[in-house]
Amino acid sequence: MNRAIDPDNRNRAPKCQTCHMPDGNHRVFSAWGFLGVRLPEEDKEWLDYRTIILKGLGVLDPEGNPTPRLDIVKAGKVARLTKEGFEAERKRFTDVCRQCHSPNFVTQNMKNADMMVKESDKLFAEAIEIVADLYKDNIIKGKKDNVQYPDLLAFYDVNTRIEQILYEMFMDHRMKTFQGAFHLNYDYSTWYGYAKMKKDLTEIKELAEEMRSKP
Repeated sequence: MNRAIDPDNRNRAPKCQTCHMPDGNHRVFSAWGFLGVRLPEEDKEWLDYRTIILKGLGVLDPEGNPTPRLDIVKAGKVARLTKEGFEAERKRFTDVCRQCHSPNFVTQNMKNADMMVKESDKLFAEAIEIVADLYKDNIIKGKKDNVQYPDLLAFYDVNTRIEQILYEMFMDHRMKTFQGAFHLNYDYSTWYGYAKMKKDLTEIKELAEEMRSKP
């Protein structure tokens, strides 16, 4: 913007509403949504990670079958559950990006951020399975409605330290990983997100070994 019009140079970079509320639109949806999950997934490896996460969210049961919670996710629109829905929300953002950046820049950075989601899902899925195995072996006592799997949405009802770490990994560090990436702040995404997830996974492995060694 011309400095004669903007003498303090306050509009040299986009603000939150520039991308999230273009033209004053209060529909602040995004392609990945609040939970950073989507369906379907063409990448088989990634789909395996996603399936584990959906089990942890209670959208799928431990055997992989849909649960009534899926209807809540659909009604709340907190995740994109069709390819068309995801692509439509992605286009809303990339149309804004292209007002300042080249198409190639936009495409490559969206791809990079998507891969950060995948890498975070890889770590998180491994952590979920470690804790889930403790449930299956009755080392962690299951809740009445979900006796063999951790419930990521029951973070307010924590029985063990290992579950606390798992929930923080999900609600804090994983979100910082992918949200930082989509805001092109890879220092924040890596240091405050991905590195913390690696730390969480290490602690979860160590705690699981300790819990199994106790008589």
